[in-house]
Amino acid sequence: MSEASFRRIAADQALAFMASASGRGQPYALFDTRDAASYAQDHLPGAHRLSERDLGDWIGRLPRAEPVLIYCYHGNASQVFAQAFADFGFAEVYSIDGGFQALAQAQAMMRSQSAGRPAPSPALQAFMAEEGCALVRIDAAAAHGMTPLMKAARAARLDLVDELIDLGADLEARNSDGNTALWLACFGGDAAVVQRLIAAGARLDNQNDTGATALMYCASSGRDGLVELLLGAGADARLQTQDDFRAVDLAATAGSLRLLRHTA
Repeated sequence: MSEASFRRIAADQALAFMASASGRGQPYALFDTRDAASYAQDHLPGAHRLSERDLGDWIGRLPRAEPVLIYCYHGNASQVFAQAFADFGFAEVYSIDGGFQALAQAQAMMRSQSAGRPAPSPALQAFMAEEGCALVRIDAAAAHGMTPLMKAARAARLDLVDELIDLGADLEARNSDGNTALWLACFGGDAAVVQRLIAAGARLDNQNDTGATALMYCASSGRDGLVELLLGAGADARLQTQDDFRAVDLAATAGSLRLLRHTA
């Protein structure tokens, strides 16, 4: 191995280094070596995507005295790239341990602390990572516009729904179909999760892109208990879909029809 080498740095130390450098007006280069799709979905502000294909171009372009910080998925591939920069005479090169996930977790903790809120629990961080939600924002949407709160509600994870609400998650964020977390909770079928969202102030009568509400969904899917719960909370049974159907018109069971008949 060449005598020249890079240094490994923890995610929180890397964030502190970048904040300090920015505060002093000191330039540095930050690179993301993950694949293009991962980079496009989310990356640290100011990070350039780096691949073997354009490594030589960056090495030739940057001043040798400029600090270089590199992250990958978990902190392994970044070390290979970091060594390449060191071999070409860069004096200050860092590979960030833990990669993007560690950086995102550290950034989420910093944001929570600055907002006076607790940092996301390890269970929530793991859930968000598994569900493809970026950890840098509590409302970061994954595929189809699904936020962590929507996913936790759909999965009937009352513990995570509780935590996300306490962390300030947006109750009214809409996914690509126009549905909110309350709709997804009804899909998940857990009355406790539905009640928790309602108690937190979730709007009962959000109409999705077809004009359907959570009450209409519950009526059409035969979730009588949730129909009763939503009506008791004040859901408006008079609303209509774009095709002029109300909840009573969509009732799939005798129980839901009985609960909604008085609204006809």
